[in-house]
Amino acid sequence: MITGVARLLVVDDDPRIRRLLEVILSARHEVVALASAREALEYLKGNTPDLMVLDVMMPEMDGLALLGRVRMVKRLKEVPVVMLTGGGQEFRDPARMLGADVFLEKPVGGKKLNEVVEALLSRKGFLLPGGEVVSSLEEVGPYLRQALPPEEEFRRLWRRASSREALLRNLLVKGWTEGLLRRILPGPYDLYDLLGHLAYGWPLVTRKERARSCPPSPLLERYLEEGLLSEELDLLADCLYS
Repeated sequence: MITGVARLLVVDDDPRIRRLLEVILSARHEVVALASAREALEYLKGNTPDLMVLDVMMPEMDGLALLGRVRMVKRLKEVPVVMLTGGGQEFRDPARMLGADVFLEKPVGGKKLNEVVEALLSRKGFLLPGGEVVSSLEEVGPYLRQALPPEEEFRRLWRRASSREALLRNLLVKGWTEGLLRRILPGPYDLYDLLGHLAYGWPLVTRKERARSCPPSPLLERYLEEGLLSEELDLLADCLYS
């Protein structure tokens, strides 16, 4: 959670929109407003903003390419990102795949933008796909359940890599990125338990607690470090998720 004034990076090649975003957001935060992805990359070499607002359609290097570069830098992987565009729906899925938290279409009102920013900074409300903000964790559940199968089917699908990856891809298409989910409820949780708690009301356990059901092994150590199982770590699924 960010307390006090946050530092926001705004990148948009249109000077009118850039100035408007700066005016809206500077009422509460420090804003660095830049005109190009190249300027942003230069700035990010020595600075780590608390949140970024990136335009998609820019010359030379667009916002998606910039986002891809940003997510390759370890210290910037967890920085919340809002993507803005005057284009259509075709940019949504690529932006989510690259790690954007929220995708908003221009024109976006000041009230809406401030709500999204405050929720991403974990100061007021919980952000849902599409930029809607709810005031409690209990309100998240009904929205998330619409994107998931019934509880028992969810348990079954999670036990195998192929069906688990298909389930996660479906969530991604519907806007439920892992970054967004972990900002709703931060902590050392397996994504399985995070989804189960938010959608189905399960008790929340940490990865360390879940790992107690498995015998010690190098694979288990990797699970504790990496969190989400890869296909290689799928050998642990039966003891972790039984």
